[in-house]
Amino acid sequence: MKINIYKQPGDVAVVVLEGEFDAVSAPVTRTEFERVLTEGGGDVVVDLSGVTFMDSSGAGALVFLHKRLVGLKRTLELIGVTGQPHDLLALLRITNVIPVNQRVVVRPEPPEERA
Repeated sequence: MKINIYKQPGDVAVVVLEGEFDAVSAPVTRTEFERVLTEGGGDVVVDLSGVTFMDSSGAGALVFLHKRLVGLKRTLELIGVTGQPHDLLALLRITNVIPVNQRVVVRPEPPEERA
């Protein structure tokens, strides 16, 4: 699992996940979610467009983040949810609780590599 976190205008944190979001990667992801909760004061957008597979542990990590944000009077939005991850979130009815949208997020350009 690859995780990148970007700040957007309005103190919105964008968490971009890539790879398999499963029992192996969920604990690391939860640690990063904790960091987003403590270091920022705004809403959170999780971009799942790069997630190729999600199991119940990944879904549980998203529910964990959502509950913590609600307690802080902040919101969570999921974007780029397609394929198997979307099917799982819909089956578990998580899409009825956490908003799923197709927002476009501007990611900063990676720094150029120097020789």
